[in-house]
Amino acid sequence: MPHKFTALAASLLIAPAALFAQETAPEAERVSMSQAIKAAQSSIDGGVLEAEIETEGDALVYEIDLVRGEAVYEITVNAATGEVISQSEEQLTSFLSGLFQEDELRAAGTSRDVLMKALAELEGQDGTRIEELSLDDEDDRMVYEVELTDATGEREVLIDASTGEITQDD
Repeated sequence: MPHKFTALAASLLIAPAALFAQETAPEAERVSMSQAIKAAQSSIDGGVLEAEIETEGDALVYEIDLVRGEAVYEITVNAATGEVISQSEEQLTSFLSGLFQEDELRAAGTSRDVLMKALAELEGQDGTRIEELSLDDEDDRMVYEVELTDATGEREVLIDASTGEITQDD
């Protein structure tokens, strides 16, 4: 009986540490958002609508929505290796057509270089990791809303989709 209690107590103490190590190790070794987008664009040549890092099963992945013409594609990129895992064309019916408006689709297609330059600038700042970005219409201009983590903690910035100007999200 004492051995069972000792084994149970040890596993309860070790399990949280193992979970913590499992969650933080891939975080430190992941490719950047811009590298993941480049990998996705090598698979489907398109503009970025949305991109985010997620846990899928026990792996960190980037899910990136690209637009080419009137087609939207979801590309999954392994966050540890930068390799494309999967790609699928999304049907722009009902739910997705409401999610992605025509002006967003057009802006994503034309803002590709501007976005990548702005992301490189943000990721060039020591310790900055981009967690999520999405294209949105704000005050009659198209902007990428970017969630990032840096030395000051978590914050949001905006990237103007036509100029690449980076501003704080109020």
